[in-house]
Amino acid sequence: MAISKNDCYLILYDLKNKGIDTTIPLKQILNSNSVPIEVIKFINDNRQLDVLKFYEKLRKSYNEKKSTLYLNIVKEELKDPKEVLIVLSSLNLQVLLFAKNVENREMFLNHARFSDICACLLNYSKTFDILPCIKLLKIVKADLKALESIK
Repeated sequence: MAISKNDCYLILYDLKNKGIDTTIPLKQILNSNSVPIEVIKFINDNRQLDVLKFYEKLRKSYNEKKSTLYLNIVKEELKDPKEVLIVLSSLNLQVLLFAKNVENREMFLNHARFSDICACLLNYSKTFDILPCIKLLKIVKADLKALESIK
């Protein structure tokens, strides 16, 4: 997941400063090599993550028949592998548009994998190797599914 241990520490200390007991999630992070999903759930329960709001907005747009981006992210496979480029480009545009309204833009862009998507698309423009783009879209899908599972 794109949410780093450092991000969790920052958010948890912010929650602690607001009077929320963060002892258990801090211990969970200290005792783990990666970010436990329980910590992400705790954080989201006490301060909704912007990246989760973003994915909810994408799903809502899909449910209201305004956009197919959410479906294209969660699809098993796209019919044409080159559609991955369009999905990643569309996702990056939506991330930028959403970032205008978040409190911590840098953290949101990291959680939404903005720079990863940019780097992947740049690599494709130089090498025409679509496989890293396909792999990244699968990672984004895994992020989305993991974040949706904590609600």
